[in-house]
Amino acid sequence: MLDTAVKEFENIVEKIPQIGIKVHGQRILEHARLNLPDMTKTIKDLPVLDSVKARSAVIISAGPSVRRQNSIQRIVESKYKGTIIVTDGSYAASIKAGLFPDFMLTLDPHPTRMVRWVGDHDFEKHTANDDYFTRQDLNIEFRQNSIQQNEEHIILVNKHGHLTKAIVASTAPRNLVARLKEAKFDMYWWHPLVDDPYAPQSLTRKLYAIKKIPCMNTGGTVGVAAWVFANSILKIPTIGLVGMDFGYPAETPIEKTQTYYELIEHLGGKEELEQCFIEYEFPLTKEKFYTDPTYFWYRKNFLELFAYSTTKAYNCTEGGTLIDERIPCVTLEKFINHTK
Repeated sequence: MLDTAVKEFENIVEKIPQIGIKVHGQRILEHARLNLPDMTKTIKDLPVLDSVKARSAVIISAGPSVRRQNSIQRIVESKYKGTIIVTDGSYAASIKAGLFPDFMLTLDPHPTRMVRWVGDHDFEKHTANDDYFTRQDLNIEFRQNSIQQNEEHIILVNKHGHLTKAIVASTAPRNLVARLKEAKFDMYWWHPLVDDPYAPQSLTRKLYAIKKIPCMNTGGTVGVAAWVFANSILKIPTIGLVGMDFGYPAETPIEKTQTYYELIEHLGGKEELEQCFIEYEFPLTKEKFYTDPTYFWYRKNFLELFAYSTTKAYNCTEGGTLIDERIPCVTLEKFINHTK
């Protein structure tokens, strides 16, 4: 990348926190106020894990590698006995494969998109003018037959929801909370640390004023929040990361990246779009992957948080851009065998 392109990329990355607060600031406070009657249990009330579950965990995020590598089915076949933590975006795929997670985290406050992960009774209405999911290559099966798949998800989640503890951000939209209640998830609440709590007019302090429950750093995304939860709340010493791509396979068209429209809007057109992506080579396979400013920021946040932890983490994603000497890249089977 040329120096000017690097500076523009860094400029976009620096603005991401402010952009997020601008988009979601009032919404997260409104959601927290509406959720107040349901915040009866917090993450401090979680029962202690048994000795086997406390030894290790696998976190399943929703990156494209989960399907490319058939990761969930491989975990099922391995008969892994440790703790299974999933993000909301990988929950339905897990239960469809017969993997029933111990915990599911949800973070995003978007009012119409997030309920889709657990089956949306208003699916057609919410997706009528929104191509957020159809544009992305996260769930091809769902994209090709979305209405039928959504109905199947509602049935499956209602059947199996009671088996999983939902770790719910106070900022969750009400339709998602209603679905979690309908499916009888056991819910435990927390506040996301959305900004510096010591700053004037801090949103985090305003959330805490609504209800004094624990706050948790998220790195800006639910996958990082899942790792923080496993590390800081459950205190699990050995963690395998699955679906933590922080980017896209090289063959993915840039118009299918998560913040494609937002980048065009920020740049004022498509002319300079190419400078918004950085390429990486995954060490185990030498495959090429790339990241955009948003995923680069998530990745940066995760690595900064990881520097303060004593947890051992292994990247079992088998792809993506999470390449760091402190986090060995290993196959999923190697990690699972190591935990045994």
